[in-house]
Amino acid sequence: MGPNTYGFELSPGDDLGLDTTPDCCDQSMTATDGDDGYRDYTCGDCGTTLTVAPTGIVFDIKG
Repeated sequence: MGPNTYGFELSPGDDLGLDTTPDCCDQSMTATDGDDGYRDYTCGDCGTTLTVAPTGIVFDIKG
Protein backbone atom coordinates (compact mmCIF):
# COMPACT_ATOMS: atom_id res chain seq x y z
CA MET A 1 0.00 0.00 0.00
CA GLY A 2 1.21 3.51 -0.77
CA PRO A 3 1.17 6.44 1.64
CA ASN A 4 -1.73 6.04 4.03
CA THR A 5 -3.12 7.08 7.37
CA TYR A 6 -5.26 4.87 9.57
CA GLY A 7 -5.36 2.35 6.72
CA PHE A 8 -6.78 4.78 4.14
CA GLU A 9 -4.59 5.42 1.07
CA LEU A 10 -3.83 9.10 0.53
CA SER A 11 -4.28 11.03 -2.73
CA PRO A 12 -3.52 14.62 -3.77
CA GLY A 13 -6.23 16.89 -2.38
CA ASP A 14 -6.77 14.85 0.79
CA ASP A 15 -6.66 16.73 4.09
CA LEU A 16 -3.83 15.10 6.06
CA GLY A 17 -3.38 17.98 8.51
CA LEU A 18 -0.08 19.10 9.98
CA ASP A 19 0.04 16.84 13.04
CA THR A 20 -0.34 13.45 11.33
CA THR A 21 2.58 11.37 10.06
CA PRO A 22 1.56 9.04 7.24
CA ASP A 23 2.72 5.43 6.93
CA CYS A 24 4.10 3.63 3.89
CA CYS A 25 5.38 0.03 3.62
CA ASP A 26 4.19 -0.59 7.21
CA GLN A 27 6.41 2.13 8.71
CA SER A 28 6.13 5.83 9.54
CA MET A 29 7.41 8.16 6.83
CA THR A 30 10.23 10.59 7.66
CA ALA A 31 9.31 14.30 7.62
CA THR A 32 11.45 17.11 6.17
CA ASP A 33 10.27 20.73 6.33
CA GLY A 34 11.03 22.93 3.33
CA ASP A 35 11.78 26.65 3.38
CA ASP A 36 8.54 27.27 1.47
CA GLY A 37 6.35 25.83 4.26
CA TYR A 38 5.74 22.55 2.47
CA ARG A 39 6.58 19.29 4.25
CA ASP A 40 7.92 16.20 2.48
CA TYR A 41 7.37 12.75 3.94
CA THR A 42 9.68 10.05 2.56
CA CYS A 43 9.37 6.28 2.85
CA GLY A 44 12.66 4.71 3.92
CA ASP A 45 11.74 1.44 2.19
CA CYS A 46 10.38 2.28 -1.28
CA GLY A 47 11.45 5.95 -1.57
CA THR A 48 7.95 7.34 -2.16
CA THR A 49 7.67 11.04 -1.32
CA LEU A 50 4.42 12.66 -0.21
CA THR A 51 4.33 16.48 -0.16
CA VAL A 52 1.93 18.36 2.14
CA ALA A 53 1.09 22.04 1.62
CA PRO A 54 1.24 24.51 4.55
CA THR A 55 -2.56 24.12 4.77
CA GLY A 56 -2.26 20.38 5.55
CA ILE A 57 -3.58 19.29 2.15
CA VAL A 58 -1.70 16.53 0.27
CA PHE A 59 -0.08 18.39 -2.64
CA ASP A 60 1.81 15.63 -4.49
CA ILE A 61 2.87 11.98 -4.29
CA LYS A 62 5.92 10.72 -6.20
CA GLY A 63 7.35 7.26 -6.29
